[in-house]
Amino acid sequence: MLSIISLLFAALAATLYYYGFLLIFIPAIILSAALDAIDGEVARHRGLASRKGDLLDHFIDRYADILIILGVGLSYYGNVLLAGLAVEGVLMTSYMGTQAQALGAGRDYRGVLGRANRLVILILLAPVQFLVPYSFIYYGLVINATTSVLGLFFILGNATAISRFIRLYRKI
Repeated sequence: MLSIISLLFAALAATLYYYGFLLIFIPAIILSAALDAIDGEVARHRGLASRKGDLLDHFIDRYADILIILGVGLSYYGNVLLAGLAVEGVLMTSYMGTQAQALGAGRDYRGVLGRANRLVILILLAPVQFLVPYSFIYYGLVINATTSVLGLFFILGNATAISRFIRLYRKI
């Protein structure tokens, strides 16, 4: 139940950013992250932890990631191409982490753009974008705090995925 409520707060956060409610976005994404952080702990404490619960958690986390990035990327401040690239970077990061686990090498959380780091960056993004709403255009691309973070998610997401791939490849 906590995982599902976390997803609902992620959807709310995405909607808030999309419509420009940047400061209200912050508590919504914090609540989503907090619920996601404690859902597994609550399950273990209550003796309800299971492989199905782990699967559900990862499934919901990916949808939350996609919703939030699309809400940010499709907003007035974002860019649809960068939103798609950011989603790709995030999904590849998560994929390589779970692929290591699937191959018996243990879940790999290492790298510069893990989920916790992404959420912190997004929490910091909203007030920066609010306080510095200015943009400039570079070769037809609008550059501001939001588009910069989306580009960062693409670059660092893929760098994290590639580093996880290399570690896993060497391990197996």
